[in-house]
Amino acid sequence: MNILAQTAPPSTPAKAPEAAPATPAPAPAAPKEAPKADAAPAPASAPATPTPPPAPAAPKEAPKADATPAPAAAPATTPAPAPAAPKEAPKADATPAPAAAPATTQAPAPAAPTEAPKAGEPTATISVPTEATPAKEEGSATVPSEVVFTIGVVLMALFLWYFATESTRRKRLIGSFLAVAVTAGCLWFYDSLGIRKGIEIQGGIAMTIKIDPGKDEKGEVKAVTPAAQQQAIKVLQRRLDAMGTQEMAITPQGEDRIFLEIPGVGEERRKEIEDIISKVARLDFSIVHQDQFLVQQVVSGSHVEPGWRALPYAKEVDKDGNELPSRGYELVKLRPDMAGKHVSAAHYFYGPEGDSISVSFDSEGASIMGALTQTNVQRQLAIIMDGEILSAPVINEPFSSGCLITGNFTQETASALASALENPLENPIRIESSNIISPTMGKETIRQGVLAGVAGLCLTLIFISIYYRFSGLVALLGLAINGVMIFGAMALFKFTLTLPGIAGIILTIGVAIDANVLIYERLREELAAGKSLEGAIKTAYEKAFSAILDSNLTSLFTAVILFLVATGTVKGFAITLTIGILASLFSALLVTRVCFSWAIDSGFTKKLSFMDLTPKRFFDFLGYSRVCLMASIGAVIASLILVPIIDPRGVDLKGGDKLEIHDTAGLTVDKIKGILDQADIGRSPIIQSQSPVGAEGEFFSIRSEFGTAPKVIESLEKGLGHPLGETTTESIGSAVGSELLRTSAIALGLGLLAIMLYVTVRYEFAFALGAIAALIHDLVIVCGVLALTGQEVSLITVGALLTIAGYSINDTIVIFDRVREGLATKRGDVKDVMNHSLNATLGRTILTGVTTLLTVLTLLIFAGSALANFAFTLLIGIIIGTYSSVFVASPIVLWWVKRTGTNLRREVLDTEAAKVVTGPGTAPAA
Repeated sequence: MNILAQTAPPSTPAKAPEAAPATPAPAPAAPKEAPKADAAPAPASAPATPTPPPAPAAPKEAPKADATPAPAAAPATTPAPAPAAPKEAPKADATPAPAAAPATTQAPAPAAPTEAPKAGEPTATISVPTEATPAKEEGSATVPSEVVFTIGVVLMALFLWYFATESTRRKRLIGSFLAVAVTAGCLWFYDSLGIRKGIEIQGGIAMTIKIDPGKDEKGEVKAVTPAAQQQAIKVLQRRLDAMGTQEMAITPQGEDRIFLEIPGVGEERRKEIEDIISKVARLDFSIVHQDQFLVQQVVSGSHVEPGWRALPYAKEVDKDGNELPSRGYELVKLRPDMAGKHVSAAHYFYGPEGDSISVSFDSEGASIMGALTQTNVQRQLAIIMDGEILSAPVINEPFSSGCLITGNFTQETASALASALENPLENPIRIESSNIISPTMGKETIRQGVLAGVAGLCLTLIFISIYYRFSGLVALLGLAINGVMIFGAMALFKFTLTLPGIAGIILTIGVAIDANVLIYERLREELAAGKSLEGAIKTAYEKAFSAILDSNLTSLFTAVILFLVATGTVKGFAITLTIGILASLFSALLVTRVCFSWAIDSGFTKKLSFMDLTPKRFFDFLGYSRVCLMASIGAVIASLILVPIIDPRGVDLKGGDKLEIHDTAGLTVDKIKGILDQADIGRSPIIQSQSPVGAEGEFFSIRSEFGTAPKVIESLEKGLGHPLGETTTESIGSAVGSELLRTSAIALGLGLLAIMLYVTVRYEFAFALGAIAALIHDLVIVCGVLALTGQEVSLITVGALLTIAGYSINDTIVIFDRVREGLATKRGDVKDVMNHSLNATLGRTILTGVTTLLTVLTLLIFAGSALANFAFTLLIGIIIGTYSSVFVASPIVLWWVKRTGTNLRREVLDTEAAKVVTGPGTAPAA
């Protein structure tokens, strides 16, 4: 493992241990008084060395918020001298830094942010004291990462025990404990941590950020170019919302500005954001001069060392905001050894060593670092930002592509250091204005949308309880726990709750009913075959297991790839989707199974009955395959022509004019919206009221299509009956920049490839081809319908399209699972088996479609204009997705088999025989 070891420099009274950037925290540097209880003590003093003159005091300016001290770690292969011990002993509860393990041969740094270092590998050890606790705001509290990690390990162990045990009684007890523990934990997370709300629900803060001309490595002025503007947007996006959970909007404004919106920001969070933005500056790496006495002479001005300069360590403050003693200076090169732009990634992760950082370099940076560290083992490497040293770790061993840093971090300090290391800006930036913004939707609109969504979900749940009776009530309990898990996870991981997010959650719960429907329809078949109740339940869960697992895993693959590759709101969607999938699997396979186990064992349930509305006649679905495929091909071609011509993108996807009205006499957001709704200005404008931070007054911001600002002014003046006062107009770019579009397209392509590979392995290539063709068919036609009907494609619509993709692949895989089972167990040609499978799953297809449509139709009819576009997109997607699973995916499988002469039954039988994992009918009991 490549290690960037954090150890102390030789003993120097004027200099304290190195700092790691983070939020303010007390310093462990040798102060006159003992360190505070949460600070790690300095190591024992090294052999005596001559004492240099003390370093001059640092300037008394306000300390930077992300600077936290990093005390010395234990040495690597060869112990380095430790700093002198403080005059008073540290308090007994302070924890010393653990010793680093011996150095090993060169190897790449961990690539994934969640990857933990392997046991026994050497790690850099950085002691970081506990940071000050900020004032709590809604959704801002956190749970220590070690607590989350421990809970996760315990739950995973229980899950493994649950699936491994053969005892029905033990399985029931473990499952019951898991259900209660997870539900209680999620309720506690939601109640104690709260959830951040989105711009449309709560409002937030808007900032205009100015990009200033910078200087390159040669000192020449760097002009602000469009590339520099996009680079700044990319860096701010990753620093302020690395997980993609905040639903923030960041867009180019004019030629040298950036417009930033972040929802639900309180005063503490606003100051933190401003500090992060102000800290985004030049980052460099430089080897530190070995002569610790020479630095004092350079600082005092009594000596000039050619090619070197003295830089101070970043200052820090204690929990009360008091500045701590200066930690001294280091002598670094005038021309840095490497620029920070070569850091390709710096990720926080939690592993066996606690909160840690994985750092990776690009190819050029790896080449530079390889040569630099090869010749400078056991020397310090300074990490410099804005002329201040963040940290100066010792190089334990040579490395090139990356390194690993661990130590006494908190999650916040480790995340802050990772943020400081990752992608520094090439041009300096500054905040030009900061305004508090109102919600983009009124209270009545929000209330109407939420009520409509809840009403739709209630209708769905009532339908399920009537249709499946007692089993329906069991499903309701599982779905309730599903919802609790989603909201608890949102609170724990600080997701931002938006109005479309609420609708998406409601829809996710609605779609989660599909797993229960699959189990219950199998249960109906087993009971009809004459099995006992206990035997029928056991078999139903086992037979439904493969379909549920495969359909959810295909969606999970896409979610993971979207998270790893995409950025911004798409990454946030991926996280939400992942949690929804896991919650659905937990509630459907574990919670409901445990409920049935208790009901049967106690004698409460002795028989089950269901309604049955499935048509009894046999349909020759594949008899219409030629006509349906020709119609679908025509619709796809028409959509591919219409979408570019009509261009249904809204303002947030396409950009436009930004109009600010400073004369607010007689104006309100609702009044502006009412006037502009009657005017012909193209796509729906985005209207907000804003008030400057720390100042009185209010003004209005209107974002509309390019070139429509004059028409907006004219319409408002006509509607108000008097001319507007002071106004300013400027162009503003898309909220989804080119980087997000590019990464999202790559992620979607990789997701489709992953689905194709998985379905090919689990089924056959013919099935993979049909599933991918149906998914692309659905997305293209939905976009075509939106363009043809004049609907606007916005960020909300993008979320709906991604939801449709998940629904489509889920629906298709369920049918293919029954086709695969039929080929393995029934006689007849492939067409007959596929027709039989389509008819066997017809009840499930109808029920899942009806329950989902109930929720969506309620949203469409009663949620108002705010969610009408979102609901309409989902409505069209569900209808087309259900159609394609039957009339597109299956016919394409049949067409491919005939065209290539593939013996599909033989391939399925060979695949089933060769599988190591259990197949349908023998899956482990859930």
